[in-house]
Amino acid sequence: MRRRITTSALAFVAAVAGTVGAAAPALADDHFDVTIRSSVSGKCLQPQGGSWADGAVVVQVQCDRNNAFQRWDFIDHDDHIFEIRNAVTLKCLDVQGGAANGTSVGQWPCNRSSNERWQAGRDLPDFVTLKSRVAGTKTHCLDVPGGRTDEGLAVQIWVCNGTVSQAFGVFPV
Repeated sequence: MRRRITTSALAFVAAVAGTVGAAAPALADDHFDVTIRSSVSGKCLQPQGGSWADGAVVVQVQCDRNNAFQRWDFIDHDDHIFEIRNAVTLKCLDVQGGAANGTSVGQWPCNRSSNERWQAGRDLPDFVTLKSRVAGTKTHCLDVPGGRTDEGLAVQIWVCNGTVSQAFGVFPV
């Protein structure tokens, strides 16, 4: 009886380890496919209207597992610094200006500029703040204006303040 329990326990641990092992490579690679969900609204980020246009603002909308525009690739550049690229348009999450409160965030062809660098507060996947590295700063975070829950509301950057408006769930699809 003891041997059967030990064998069952080992099989369970192996199954769990296999599940974790299967998920780990997606996070250990140089990029992984995720949704970015606002903690304050529960909505997912995507280019407005599923647009392919350069400069299209990024908005929060009802999450839809079948909407590929809500999928983002996080390309790791070490030290929790990422280039965040839309999985459909292949354009980067870009601060459309300098480090100032209310600056809009849109998609732009990836060009390795600091406007397209984001630093996560901890290992992913998790709930994190995403600090913009625009112009080498790390003072401004991705932000849902006023903590509002409006459908189609554009996100922005704002001085990092630790509020739920600046917390995002970054999890595999």
